[in-house]
Amino acid sequence: MQAGNTLTELEFRVTDDDYPFVDGSETASCQCVLRELLPRSDDGYLQFFEVRDGPPQTLERAVEENPTASARVVDDRGDAGIVVVHVDRPGDDVATTLADQEVFLRELRADDGEGRVVVEVTPSKDPGRVVDTVTDEHPSVNLVAKRDRPPEGALFVRERVEGIVEQRLTDRQREVLVAAYCGGYFERPRGTTGADLADRLDITPATLSQHLRAAQRKVLSTLLEDGLGALSDESGRSLDDGFRDDE
Repeated sequence: MQAGNTLTELEFRVTDDDYPFVDGSETASCQCVLRELLPRSDDGYLQFFEVRDGPPQTLERAVEENPTASARVVDDRGDAGIVVVHVDRPGDDVATTLADQEVFLRELRADDGEGRVVVEVTPSKDPGRVVDTVTDEHPSVNLVAKRDRPPEGALFVRERVEGIVEQRLTDRQREVLVAAYCGGYFERPRGTTGADLADRLDITPATLSQHLRAAQRKVLSTLLEDGLGALSDESGRSLDDGFRDDE
């Protein structure tokens, strides 16, 4: 076990094209980057992948070949976009296996068929057990690095925010909020319109607005009530930046 407050960073290499994010990146010579991972009440997970330098439909088609997952494009910019993957059997997916180990996923991406996964293990967890679980359930995934380093404040801020999102929001509210964020809805100028986002999520614009307002209210009210309203993300922006609905 770890001593003190030291975090252990584990880096894994993934090259097996049975993993859709690896297959999709190789097929289109693009990047597939996991932006968010959300648990669902049906024991499945939603994964939000950003596809860079390639058509997002490539990842969507790669997922369709996997009988334990489904996918849809929610933001299509031609040579980039966002794809939501619904994982029905978490044990078949390396990201969800790691999530079930309660580690912090810093990075999961694939570039031209070469996958890289980086996680942080807190002092309360045994990194050796995490490695054994991952390699036992995913024999083709290899550990390539293990590093000790001091904890960072942003990690624990993220833990708190993720707890709020999971406990307070419904599955649909989480999906809509993350899809809007990843699709650039909160940016100025907006990366996607409410109408386009609603269409890709197969809901009406009114329903989209209702889910977004409810999700924003729950997250912000919980943060402010707990005295965390002044926290900032790694870019230095306040956590509620972009949540104004003034347009």
